[in-house]
Amino acid sequence: MLEVENISIAFGGLKALDNVSLYVKEGKIFSMIGPNGAGKTTLFNVITGSLHAERGRVKFMGKDITGLKPHVICREGIARTFQLRNTFPNLTVFDNIMAGMLKDHTNPNQRRKKVREIMEFLGIDEIAKAIVSNIPPLASKLVELARALATGPKLILLDELISGLIPSETEKICDIIETLREKGLTIFQVGHEIKPIMRTSDRIFVLDQGHNVADGPPEEIKNNKNVLSCYLE
Repeated sequence: MLEVENISIAFGGLKALDNVSLYVKEGKIFSMIGPNGAGKTTLFNVITGSLHAERGRVKFMGKDITGLKPHVICREGIARTFQLRNTFPNLTVFDNIMAGMLKDHTNPNQRRKKVREIMEFLGIDEIAKAIVSNIPPLASKLVELARALATGPKLILLDELISGLIPSETEKICDIIETLREKGLTIFQVGHEIKPIMRTSDRIFVLDQGHNVADGPPEEIKNNKNVLSCYLE
């Protein structure tokens, strides 16, 4: 579904990504791990059009999307959440999610129905009228996920969706991610919490200082000596 081929980008003299290649298969959960500064969010920004790589290309569903603008890539079927909170703080939960549907010319009643369905699925329908700046961290993350789902994506990129949550909240997010896979959505996630990444992933990519270090199924990554020495000890 997604092919990243030889992506390189630098900021000043710092190579953020250096000849990075990876792929994501349809209907699976792929994950990317690595220390802070490894280039994970930078790669997400390249994929979704927020940054333009100096070299390499990105293909989605067989189409070259390299250099397209973010809203165009969203219309192609890629949505994302962000590492830092990226909601409309003064709008309600309902209106934040509704914003994800503004890219399409659909009937207002159909939009509202879809928003209600997404909120019910994520268990946030009871706070539909709450102002987003007043809701707790888990609910805020679910609102951002809901807005991404409202775009009707084929592929969704999750950037540190479970960071900063307590264990029970992390379990809830993992359950949701696995249910989305069962519903046919393809997921590419970034995370630092190894246990939930190992639980949910079909395949894991490892980045270090902008380079591919390893990739493979969770058990293989868990037992990879290079990965163990760098990230998992």
